[in-house]
Amino acid sequence: MFVEPAKINKLRPHLKHVLLLEPNVGYARMLMDMLRAMGAQEVLHFKNENEALDKAHMDAFTLVFCAHQPPLAHAANFTRNLRRSEAPSRKAPVIMMLTEDYIGPFLREARDAGADEFMKKPVTWADFLKRVEHVAFKSRPWIEAVGYVGPDRRRFNSGEYAGERKRSSDKVNDELQPIEQAVRILRAAHNQYESNPLQARKAMMAQLEVLVPACKRIRSETYLTDVKAVLHCLRSDPPDMDGLAPPIYSLSQFFKIEDRQPTKVA
Repeated sequence: MFVEPAKINKLRPHLKHVLLLEPNVGYARMLMDMLRAMGAQEVLHFKNENEALDKAHMDAFTLVFCAHQPPLAHAANFTRNLRRSEAPSRKAPVIMMLTEDYIGPFLREARDAGADEFMKKPVTWADFLKRVEHVAFKSRPWIEAVGYVGPDRRRFNSGEYAGERKRSSDKVNDELQPIEQAVRILRAAHNQYESNPLQARKAMMAQLEVLVPACKRIRSETYLTDVKAVLHCLRSDPPDMDGLAPPIYSLSQFFKIEDRQPTKVA
């Protein structure tokens, strides 16, 4: 298990505080040895998902590994609960570990739960290193919606088991695409507010992290006015859902989103 010193130095910040959910104690020891060989500073091991999730609510982990081994560890449930929580580790990269029996039926569920990557067990050193490098150096944009929370699923591509590729709508304009995506999520969250008010508000607030900075690049009074109106309505307590409708509609028209084929939120 040799790793070049230069690579260890690059990986070390991403392996500063690692959470490992693995019911098999012997297998966990092996994985911990592999992580230390990569430069991991601290690895905390848990045998069941409830204990792991409780710890994730208290500490800010830099990387999370979770095995899918019911009933002690259901990787998708663990990841979904982590992503939708207020835990300091909610945005940490998550690598799932699956046996051959689960790969086919479970892969889409893993992606939709918010996983960054997955590995097939038994784990090989080369694959283990490859997955860690991928989440460390090729992170994907964060999506905060109502139906999905996690890294952009359109970039989910784990080795030979590839997920969805880049959609044609992504090629419209690489600079504007994240802003249009934010408008789409904003509109969808507004429409879904009654079904899940807490997550819908969180999703809408998250889009302002994209829309507000874009005011410096998009020199339009219409855009600026609409973004200010969205911000004002969301800061109300409770949020002004009726007041949100006009600026969200205006933003959709500004980007001509209705003119193109509608797409699902990532």
